[in-house]
Amino acid sequence: MDVQASEVKANVEIASLTVPDAVRTAAAPRVNIQTTKLADGVWLIAGGSHNSVAVEFKDFAAIIEAPLDDARSNAVIAETRRLIPAKQIRYVVNTHHHWDHSGGLRAAYAEGATVVTNELNKDFYERVVLVPQPRSLSPDRLSQFPFATTGPGPGRLETYRERHAISDGDQSIISYHVDGFNHAGDMAIVYLPKSKILINADMGPPAAGTPAANVSPNSVALYNNIKRLKLDVAQHVPIHGNPSSNADFERTVGPVAASARPVGEERESMDPIRRNILVTGAAATAMAAARR
Repeated sequence: MDVQASEVKANVEIASLTVPDAVRTAAAPRVNIQTTKLADGVWLIAGGSHNSVAVEFKDFAAIIEAPLDDARSNAVIAETRRLIPAKQIRYVVNTHHHWDHSGGLRAAYAEGATVVTNELNKDFYERVVLVPQPRSLSPDRLSQFPFATTGPGPGRLETYRERHAISDGDQSIISYHVDGFNHAGDMAIVYLPKSKILINADMGPPAAGTPAANVSPNSVALYNNIKRLKLDVAQHVPIHGNPSSNADFERTVGPVAASARPVGEERESMDPIRRNILVTGAAATAMAAARR
């Protein structure tokens, strides 16, 4: 839907507003960066509410998740360049469209990075998120400098339906569309097969030893997708929170997922919409039963 406004009037005249001194002189909060090496060529860039992961390839670098805003994304880009010097950041992999997980895409795109996301986001990203038009209200890097001189030029958008792979023959980043999950229809989990690391957004995992009653349907969906895709996972790296082992995840979520999953071949044969409803509903039923 296209909406055009011919005239806009502010509800209150700016001159009539009194801005408190504490607000007018407040400094922007400092972006905190904390980096941990997860495996050879793989680093967790944390320090705030949302994490990113930097991955080194033979001839380039990639970032998994550019969250929040320009400030966070620019700090992640700078840290990636420090960790992986003299290599172009060629890709930024996006888990889903929610603003807190896509808000930093524009900064990476301005640097020439190719944005990888689900095909459901193609129109929205091309027509809204990544458009480099001028902005008068809180202008960001892409609106002020359409493509930075430090980058190779305009970024690109690569979309996929079920699976997308970036590989140089040694290191790989594989994005998989998540099945049976109602938080976001475009959600992806991101797998690094060389290091057996699985990265997720908004799906957990829960802390080790979490009672069955507190295991969320989101974590059950993550468990089911790992089994469906036959992924060999050693470590979970969430966009929110700290890394944890798959052994702990299996012990905590496995029993709940086993009781929530549809039985036998039914799950594989039913249509996707009905399957999503059944899996989510079954997980909720299992949680309710565990609370009794």
